[in-house]
Amino acid sequence: MNGLLQQIEKVFNENKLIGNHDFTEEEYSLMVDVVGSLSDDFNKNHHNLIFATLVEIAKRWKQSGTDEDSEENSGYWDYVFKILFGSDVNQQLCQKYRDVIGWLGRSCNIPVVTYGQKYYATLMMHSFAPKNSICSFFDLCYNVFKKDLDFGFTSDDEWLCEIAAEQMKNVLGGGYREDKLVSIGSSAYSIKIGLRSFVLNESLSVEFIKFIKDTFYNINKLFNREIVEENTRLERYIVDWWKNKTESEKLSDDIVHKKRVPTVSKHDIVAKYIRNENEVFLCIPSIRLDNSNNKIWLAVYVNGEQLYSEELRTKRGELVVATKTKEFKLNELLKCADAITIKIEIKENEIVIFDSEKSKTSSLNREFILFEGEKEIFSQINKPTNYFVYSKDIDALKSVPGELSTFGTNLYNIYPNAGECLVGETKQVFFIDKTKTASLGKNACLIGSVADVEWILDDISCIVYKNAVKLMIPENFNLKALELKIDNKRYKLQELNYERIELNCYQFGLKILGLISEYYPTEISLYSYEKEKELLKETIIVLSEIDIQFNNPFYYGDIGRKITINSNNETIELSWSKQDEEVICPLNDGVLVVKVPYLKWRINDDEWHNEPINKKIWYKDLLKNGDLLEIDSPKENETVSILGKVDGKSFEIAKNQSGKFEIGRAIYANENYTNISVRFSDGKNKFDLFNIATKEHFVENPLIYRNGKVCWDVENTFIGDKDNDFFLIAKANGKNEKSGRKKVGATNIQFGNFDEDFYKIIVKIKDKNVFSKEEKYDTIFEGDLVVGTLDKLRFKNKVIKLLAATCMNAKSFEWISFIPKYFIDKLELVKEEENVYYTGQLCVIDQNGETRVLNRMENENGDYDKVNPVRIELRDNFTLWLVAGYEGENDFIGGLFFDKRRKGICNIAQQNELYDEMNLYRFKEEEYV
Repeated sequence: MNGLLQQIEKVFNENKLIGNHDFTEEEYSLMVDVVGSLSDDFNKNHHNLIFATLVEIAKRWKQSGTDEDSEENSGYWDYVFKILFGSDVNQQLCQKYRDVIGWLGRSCNIPVVTYGQKYYATLMMHSFAPKNSICSFFDLCYNVFKKDLDFGFTSDDEWLCEIAAEQMKNVLGGGYREDKLVSIGSSAYSIKIGLRSFVLNESLSVEFIKFIKDTFYNINKLFNREIVEENTRLERYIVDWWKNKTESEKLSDDIVHKKRVPTVSKHDIVAKYIRNENEVFLCIPSIRLDNSNNKIWLAVYVNGEQLYSEELRTKRGELVVATKTKEFKLNELLKCADAITIKIEIKENEIVIFDSEKSKTSSLNREFILFEGEKEIFSQINKPTNYFVYSKDIDALKSVPGELSTFGTNLYNIYPNAGECLVGETKQVFFIDKTKTASLGKNACLIGSVADVEWILDDISCIVYKNAVKLMIPENFNLKALELKIDNKRYKLQELNYERIELNCYQFGLKILGLISEYYPTEISLYSYEKEKELLKETIIVLSEIDIQFNNPFYYGDIGRKITINSNNETIELSWSKQDEEVICPLNDGVLVVKVPYLKWRINDDEWHNEPINKKIWYKDLLKNGDLLEIDSPKENETVSILGKVDGKSFEIAKNQSGKFEIGRAIYANENYTNISVRFSDGKNKFDLFNIATKEHFVENPLIYRNGKVCWDVENTFIGDKDNDFFLIAKANGKNEKSGRKKVGATNIQFGNFDEDFYKIIVKIKDKNVFSKEEKYDTIFEGDLVVGTLDKLRFKNKVIKLLAATCMNAKSFEWISFIPKYFIDKLELVKEEENVYYTGQLCVIDQNGETRVLNRMENENGDYDKVNPVRIELRDNFTLWLVAGYEGENDFIGGLFFDKRRKGICNIAQQNELYDEMNLYRFKEEEYV
């Protein structure tokens, strides 16, 4: 009970309208039991509990969505007493509950309604009842989102929340019947007493505006298929409302205006450059009108000449009247211009309300335009990531990043490294690493260094700078107390020229000031007399002519590795091995050390990998359930994802708040698979990380024949726990079938008792079920094993059946089938230095089915020659060449002949109309019977 009271106290402290917290059914049941047991015996300690219980009952009241809400006694209190006591309303106790609400209001514990049906209205307000009234409000917000906000809500649109709140107050404050729809804007909505009380309660005006704002943000999320967490009742309501709305209305995917800029008042007009795909647009925002009859005129000037003039059309939204957004393709505006020199002038009833050249902050003149995504970037110092640059003459810029490609007309894609910059005649943008970005405005630092590059001479190590050396001093530092030392020269910082930049810093251009010489090591330090300590110390070297280009943005696995270093018109090309972290190049009497940009990954804090693990891994050997996978990509802020693939289906592995991937949870959720591949994706390419198994199995036969021995190679073939027990069965295929059975462990061993033969292999694994009463083994692998050489065992327990032959003098190539049945048995392999062939015994099956061995055959002279053994050379799996009378060392009588009359084999060495020499035989293998 005390725990519940503490939780209720917390709900009252954290929520103005306490019904936004939903108690569980178990908690609700306990609340009802306790309040029911109090009867009329309760004190101030029970007031919060009673009110919270009445609100929870109101949420569950079946009649709270009907048109009877205007009558306090239409059913709510009847429902309360049936829930608490199972009886009709007790008016005396009912009044005590009303007194509790009044006391809570007077004590400022909760906001209450102070007029009309104030107690009932207070409960409906806190419980957001009825639900259909809140959903009607969501409908209103969606219509505003659609008509006034062009399907998008950002912080720039929050001004509309106050207008929506004021409009609702004006409409609802005049009084109306509860059973009638209320017209707000151009539509009618069902607003009941709970929501009306929320709108009109002055003490809740800030909360109501926040409620409107949160509703717009959640609609924006839902429209763009983002997740709403559903932590509160209102979040659960809006998710349910959206689901019903999308089922009843077909919301188009292509409604969103991607080049949208927010609607503004006429005092807040700012024209913007927006990138959309490969085009850049000049966007004039929608302007809110105080008087719908006012006329707004727009004029556009390029290089001082008027190019466009037109009255802007207006649109009537749900709550406001505004001009329509106007957009111009920048390439079309500037097709006859060499520079980005544009002026915008906007008039209302002939009075100028906006002139882009009146202020430096509103000026549209640019030397070049830098975009990150769709948005223009104005900061002079930025982190290295993917950017787009619009320029009428990119070649005229003094410096551009090395990784630059054309993306559209006058539009270029860049991915700068730390230390690179965009420099024109009047504008410069530097790109620095995230470490120094975090220091800006907080600590003194030097920027402009080339990322991950050092120059070393003997024991002097220098950070390399190229285009500029900028000393950045936070604004809150006392310049009078700072002394800059460059080698042996000292400078008072307050006496040097500087500029103030947007990052709350003073910027000193040390190279521009002529304080640093190129190509020599220079020691720079900064001392504070006020703090009595050295704030900065670096040894640098300026190599303005150096250019370092890797052939890939990063390296992983077997990606081709090459670096090109240009310095003082000399080009050096180098490569390196996958194990090297740095590339070393002799330069200017010293050595240049360049760190290789590897893509790396690791599990938890284990070693980094810059290549995939090629061998399949048992998941328990690599991961625990809660393990995290970390990616270190050289490209800052690059969108990366980790993908798993199982049974041909891909799934994305979730990322936690620290940016690490929940690999352990993802793998352990996919148990009993022999292969799960894990890959890294940067949106363009995919790279293998590792293959993992969550089901024990053999990747190949664990028995191998090697160097005359049979080995149990479990360590290289089994994927699974290392403490397993196995039962091995090997069955030979010969006539006198031999078999062996042996228990083996998870360690490699060697057997010596296998005869040369073909074997059927069965491997069983011990069942690890702790509830099994007896030792049990399950089959995990079946396969074949050849002990010996395949050539030698090919015809073991087999014969060659001769089917047909071709003859030397046949008019065309043809196979002539034998009428007698011939076969060759006792086949043995013979290996010579240059030849491999078989010998065997030629046999025939006569008409009576009797088998005769053709050891001797009559020749053309009436004598008998020794025929067996015959020598066979295989041409392929179906044809062979045969000679007879083999006695070793190529001693044989030669080829046999074809008897054309009886279509059989003979030894009559004549080539005429009766006999012809055979040169090729067709055969098939048959099991020896």
